[in-house]
Amino acid sequence: MAYNSEKYREKREKVLGVKKRGLSFGTLATIVSLVIIVGLGIVVVPKSIAYFNTRHLDDAIYKLQNAETWPVEVVAGIRELAGVKGVETDTNNSRIVVIFDKSITGTPAINAFFKQKDIQTVLLNHVGHADRQKILEKEAKF
Repeated sequence: MAYNSEKYREKREKVLGVKKRGLSFGTLATIVSLVIIVGLGIVVVPKSIAYFNTRHLDDAIYKLQNAETWPVEVVAGIRELAGVKGVETDTNNSRIVVIFDKSITGTPAINAFFKQKDIQTVLLNHVGHADRQKILEKEAKF
């Protein structure tokens, strides 16, 4: 009859004083890896979603050549153009920021709108929407 080590395991452990305590290494490693993966997911997923929502957006900053304030009907007309997601004005109404989807429209279409309305404008800057948001966040700290 062969010796069966499993049969007397409990007796051996009782005599030797071996006690099972805590979590096994495999369980502990699984918990730690899940915490790391979930933590990275919480950090990365919102940024990825924000990127995919704004990857086609660009901002064009315009100013009138005669340095007057922007007429309300012109700002409303720009909002109605295809591909324009929003129009923002600065505090003294001298500049506007046109947020548009670059896959649908571009600055030439916006410039054509101004030409059609016989408005003399200057394109001050054309920048990606995400870049402009980062710049605004940095400026807000000052």
